[in-house]
Amino acid sequence: MPGWFDQDAADFRLLGTRCRDCGAVFFPREDTFCRNPVCGGDELVEVPLSRHGTVWSYTDARYRPPAPYVSDPDAEWQPYALVAVELAAERMVVLGQAAPGVGAADLAVGTPVELVPGVLDEDDAQVWTTWHWRPVGAGAGGGGEAGTSPPHPPTPRRGVGGGEKPSGPKTPPPERPEPTPATPTTNDVAVLGAGMHPWGKWGRSFVEYGTKAARAALADAGIDWRDVQSVVGADTVRGGYPGYVAGATFAKALGWQGARVTSVYAACASGAQAIGAARAQILAGLADVALVVGADAAPKGFFAPAGGARPDDPDWLRFRVLGATNPAYFGLYARRRMALYGDTADDFAQVKVKNAAAGAANPYARYRTPVTAEQVAASAVVADPLRLLDICATSDGAAALVLTSMDFARRHGVADPVRIRAVATATPHYPRTVLDLPDIATDSAAAVAEPGTGFRASIARTAYEEAGIGPEDLSLAEVYDLSTALELEWYEDLGLCGPGEGAGLLRDGVTVLGGRLPVNTSGGLSSFGEAVPAQAIAQVCELTWQLRGRAGGRQVAGARVGITANQGLFGHGSAVVAVR
Repeated sequence: MPGWFDQDAADFRLLGTRCRDCGAVFFPREDTFCRNPVCGGDELVEVPLSRHGTVWSYTDARYRPPAPYVSDPDAEWQPYALVAVELAAERMVVLGQAAPGVGAADLAVGTPVELVPGVLDEDDAQVWTTWHWRPVGAGAGGGGEAGTSPPHPPTPRRGVGGGEKPSGPKTPPPERPEPTPATPTTNDVAVLGAGMHPWGKWGRSFVEYGTKAARAALADAGIDWRDVQSVVGADTVRGGYPGYVAGATFAKALGWQGARVTSVYAACASGAQAIGAARAQILAGLADVALVVGADAAPKGFFAPAGGARPDDPDWLRFRVLGATNPAYFGLYARRRMALYGDTADDFAQVKVKNAAAGAANPYARYRTPVTAEQVAASAVVADPLRLLDICATSDGAAALVLTSMDFARRHGVADPVRIRAVATATPHYPRTVLDLPDIATDSAAAVAEPGTGFRASIARTAYEEAGIGPEDLSLAEVYDLSTALELEWYEDLGLCGPGEGAGLLRDGVTVLGGRLPVNTSGGLSSFGEAVPAQAIAQVCELTWQLRGRAGGRQVAGARVGITANQGLFGHGSAVVAVR
């Protein structure tokens, strides 16, 4: 990657750029315009970054990532540690591999480390250089020998593992008032139909899954396909051209009938973006009836970037340069929670236990067997401290919704439908100071103070403000549990408790089925796995059934208000509020 580091310098450095106007620093380099929205300058100069920093978090990656990290399947591969390092001068976090010989046992959050050159790959003709981190005082072989400085206290950061742990009394969870009927607003749209195709590994086309889910939603709504005026499809990048134009693909599969069509892609937030697009069309008077569909046929194992060499794509770069799979990021977040808040591996395991119990009662879930904490602890380590049962699988599946205007619902004979009251599709605020998928480094807060609210918390806040509710009004929540540790983050980001108190909420039984505020009554991604375009739609299906009182053994008594939370790559956030 030309210009990323000075390979020949005596004091090996990563090379970033700095804006002459506002002082913002960027890595990897930004060569065109300053991303600081209050600046927008175009005079950027090359600057070397600090060679020393402290460990923000770390994980031991135990499973071989897919290509493009290692393109030769016969090449030798060994597990390695990934280290996220906070550079004090730049006030940014940079990801990298640990130097050879340095493992997770040699690291701790706050450990001082230094930058050293490393080898990414080599053959008879060329050596490809990269960067590594090793503890200060460690020799070339790593290993944290005597002389390594003690860890520094971790710097609080808002967001994943970032909130400052409260030192005072525990924040009590918000009280939920007695349920009262939700008052309709001019921004409400009705959910008349919800349908799903069971999650699993079925080996068939995503079009088949989505069509079956769509037909189920239409039947649930009592609406003929020919009455649908708009089809919004959540795209799947694994479906080739049909996946890239999912709206038209599903419209064709159901039988062309002249409806307007929209296709959207926002990675894991695609489903919520599709709901938002359909809702906007209804509120604008462009359609009375809209069908929203998402479906996927996912590969086994790790998600990987699309094929081909794309050095300008950060999703490709994190695999090729660092071998940073999705679970590696989840491991970084989990380790940081343990360091900042005292969360334990058993806390994470109890999230799996809770969600597996709910999934066992859901006929659409892929995994329908209760799980014990002992089974989680006995499963293989994927990205330390997370084990196989801490991390969601990849799945086939589909979900669909029929949304209508409130007037149409009344004309259709439904006087009190479930209603979508808010769809938040927020993006982060600059500077983004928490390392997130698929970033290799955060923005720098050296010139611009970090936002008062972290990205995930801002997603929920935007939804609450639009819906005119707060966390105290919720009956249940469906959150994006890519890992067990990440679910605990969502408790805090949704305002269900204070920073660092998510595990306590779980220990107190608040978020389990039968608790005061159940979370992931569907079983979550833990029980379903990821079918990327469908999962945010599936969350709203669960809220719909719960608010109708038709969730069977998963039913939350008196459910009136629910929220979903989801997030996609590249700053796609989403939350949906449904009421009845």
